[in-house]
Amino acid sequence: MQDTNNKGVETITGGLSIAINTIQEWITNFYAILPNIAAGFFLLIVFVALALGAKISTKKFFTRRKRIDLGKILSDLAFWAFMLLGVLIALTIVMPSLKPGNLVASLGVGSLAIGFVFKDILQNWLSGLLILLRLPFRRGDQIVIGEAEGTVMRIDPRATVLRTYDGRDIIVPNSTVYSSNVTINTSQLQRRVELDLTVGYNYDVRVITRIIRNSLDQVEEILKAPAPQVLCWDLGSTSLGMKLRWWIDSERSEQVISRARAVQAIKEAFDANGIDPTDPQLIYYHEVKDGDKELGEDAKPPVTANESDVAAGPKPPEFETSDKDPEANQPKQDDKSQTLLRD
Repeated sequence: MQDTNNKGVETITGGLSIAINTIQEWITNFYAILPNIAAGFFLLIVFVALALGAKISTKKFFTRRKRIDLGKILSDLAFWAFMLLGVLIALTIVMPSLKPGNLVASLGVGSLAIGFVFKDILQNWLSGLLILLRLPFRRGDQIVIGEAEGTVMRIDPRATVLRTYDGRDIIVPNSTVYSSNVTINTSQLQRRVELDLTVGYNYDVRVITRIIRNSLDQVEEILKAPAPQVLCWDLGSTSLGMKLRWWIDSERSEQVISRARAVQAIKEAFDANGIDPTDPQLIYYHEVKDGDKELGEDAKPPVTANESDVAAGPKPPEFETSDKDPEANQPKQDDKSQTLLRD
């Protein structure tokens, strides 16, 4: 029995000796690599400083060239590239037996796994980088992406932020932006607006055209060159369809104001000349005693006045748009000459 107890004590003592020796060996090895740890830590601090310097310099470089969003994404890329390089070099200094090739190989396998896990994030990041490199639109541009429409506030690494015309923000993933049809309403300085209306066949079309042209000439937002157009567009069953087209500055506020003022100017000019632009009702005839026919009560005599007799309606009221209105002109914060849509 005593021999058994002695063997148990010897086993415990031997285990403790092995543990103590192992801990002493770790301490000895730690003191041996302590200079390497200090050198690696110092080198890591240097790379942190280099990474911060590269980030700040890259952001300032692209900001001076009015490529703010591109500078943000590339400055982050430069920062993490320096940090990754610094960590790899620091590890090889601390553990000389660790080869850079093995680290790169391990990093490649790990990157592949991370790529599968964060596929959507990386896809949006890469799409954002490509958008910023090609720059099809800028901050301040008014664009349409699918059902989303508004002003570009910024292009982040993950998403493009639009501010709608009623003051809300829409976050559209960059991968969606990159793979979708994008309409850029402010890519050019001017764009055209169209308006449809109908008039009855009993009116002289030349007089109607003259009245509408005079009305459009009173709206300052409508550009004189190219000149507005008043087109006979459709022969309906009871009325003549007309299409009005004019050019404005490309911001949506110009479209809203010019349309509102044009409609009011045309309406008041029609009132001044006794013209009803609504579709006339069908005219029925009834027999009279002498066998002739007369017009029904709803019928109107044709308007065939000379152009010199056309009465001009009052000037439409002025409208003001605040600079804070999302529909108004927004300052473009990227250089137009760098876009694909440059003149």
